[in-house]
Amino acid sequence: MGRLPQRTLLDLMCGLVESQSLAQFQERTESLLAKLFHADHVAFCWMHPDLPTGFDWKASTTGHFLKSYYQWYQGDFVFRWLSQRPNTAWSDTEMLRGLKVEETETYRRSRASDLHLQHVLAVLLAPEHQVGSGAVALYSERVKPFSAERRRLLQRLTPALSGAFQNFARFGALSAHNQLLEEMLRQEGVTAIVLDAQRREYFRTGSVTSLLERWFPSHSDRDDGGIPRTWRARMDAIMAGSVLLNPTTHAWREERGMSSLEVCFTRLPRIEGRDLWELRMKEVHAIPEKWRQILTLRQFEVAALVIQGLSDKEIAGKLGISKGTATDHVKAVYKTLKVSGRAALIALARRS
Repeated sequence: MGRLPQRTLLDLMCGLVESQSLAQFQERTESLLAKLFHADHVAFCWMHPDLPTGFDWKASTTGHFLKSYYQWYQGDFVFRWLSQRPNTAWSDTEMLRGLKVEETETYRRSRASDLHLQHVLAVLLAPEHQVGSGAVALYSERVKPFSAERRRLLQRLTPALSGAFQNFARFGALSAHNQLLEEMLRQEGVTAIVLDAQRREYFRTGSVTSLLERWFPSHSDRDDGGIPRTWRARMDAIMAGSVLLNPTTHAWREERGMSSLEVCFTRLPRIEGRDLWELRMKEVHAIPEKWRQILTLRQFEVAALVIQGLSDKEIAGKLGISKGTATDHVKAVYKTLKVSGRAALIALARRS
């Protein structure tokens, strides 16, 4: 291979490694592939069952031809052949097996789009354990078909092409994950867990674990993921019975003395083909806001914990102080609010 093809091949490999999306991949490699394979047109396709039409094509010169591909792909001899023989480069002479290209639906569609596609060299990339798959198609309007040497070259590039498409999926999922996380964290005070359809945890905000441990202190009350077992049974029933594509919210409440834990379980939009659910929690304390003007910040925290039903020892553990210091804070709260004890404090909070 001469100097120019070697340089072209090197640039192409850089594009394969560095591209993070199909659009970026097209921008960096389309002209290189056309030069390397002597092709008149290059088209890239990402196929996924959750895409509106099933196919996402990127092509500078054949986009108008492929725009309605989802309507006639079953009549395309290229798709019919490649779908049964993925990860192998094929030329039209092998795919047609003696049939004239002029007799195909693909040729007729190309002519209707003011193209004169005579030959094609293509590969369907379908890595194992990947929901979506990709394809690269090289088209020629010349009489001479793609050579066996060009087919072997495309076959040698197939593992790298496949890796590039897998990277698109990974970067896409990471981007969607970060966008979702950013959106949730933008809302101050959100406490939530996101689960997928297999009940696996996608991620959680930082305040979730401590909140659940506070409300469900016994390990036997929570599963291995830290979610209350009673909630898990409820969520499993909701997810098993949900066939709606639009978000649906289910809510319930846990009560403890003067405090409550409001829980919302909501179906989220699908991300990268994954069904996701959000378990959002909000702790509500029935402690009068005006007490903030009367008590110190620490005393207000202590008063809220007393109203939740925590003992001096539990308050000490929660706030990271000694039991004696917790008791002193509790007594200071009683003195400031002029109450005799816990029962009187809770009664005052209710009246207020």
